[in-house]
Amino acid sequence: MFANLTKISKTIFTMRWQPNKDLIAIAVSWLLVVSALYTATFIVGSTVAGGMAYFGLYAILGATLFGIGIPLYWTVIIRKRPVSDLGLTRERLGLSIILQLIFAALQFSGAYRGLQMPALESLLPLISLALAIGFFEAIFWRGWVLLRLEECFGVIPAIVIGSILYSAYHIGYGMPASEMIFLFFIGVMYAVAFRITKNVFMLWPVFQPMGQLVTLIKDGLPLPLLASLGFIEALILMWVLIWLASRYARKLPKAQQAATVAQTLNG
Repeated sequence: MFANLTKISKTIFTMRWQPNKDLIAIAVSWLLVVSALYTATFIVGSTVAGGMAYFGLYAILGATLFGIGIPLYWTVIIRKRPVSDLGLTRERLGLSIILQLIFAALQFSGAYRGLQMPALESLLPLISLALAIGFFEAIFWRGWVLLRLEECFGVIPAIVIGSILYSAYHIGYGMPASEMIFLFFIGVMYAVAFRITKNVFMLWPVFQPMGQLVTLIKDGLPLPLLASLGFIEALILMWVLIWLASRYARKLPKAQQAATVAQTLNG
């Protein structure tokens, strides 16, 4: 037991300096995601009138193609690594789901207390939005950004830097500085939770989307019922990209995958 605790402690507190080309990919993907979100929010607008253009920029271009597509392309096609390197894995799946439900229950008992729920036709689009964007954020911010930063700098620097990037990403929503400081700590919370099992299903489909749903309800984001279908379609497209990437990764020789991962970890 003490040996395991020592190993865990060493993993958490060991810092390294092994920057690699993954940092360039992270920077490019971050800029593209934020640019798509900023354009959707401030140029198109999230009104019903600009609905299709907003949806296309925010959900399809920003979250799906830039937020899911780029990490998959870089990880599987360029780096020759499996999709499990993005937290999309069956390893520790049962533990991840159990812990996620516990965290979600704690979150529900606090954040949802006294929350005024909207009518069902207004609530359904918000739920579908939270599911789609929650999935994108779990993969992009935790499976992609956090784990790549960890390989370069270690666990604690990765959590801090990743949470700063997560907070700064909300520039695209026009968040004031005070809220972005709060979002930094939200980013730390989700990063620490994800890092327990390094599995996306530590956060999705309940824990993180529930937190986002609270914000959406409080903000009173007006979305038509038809938007539910659009965000579900975006979520399906994300899974299609993952399936295609998984099929491609399975064709790679196991020895090649192992050698590529070892080469990355060694800088």
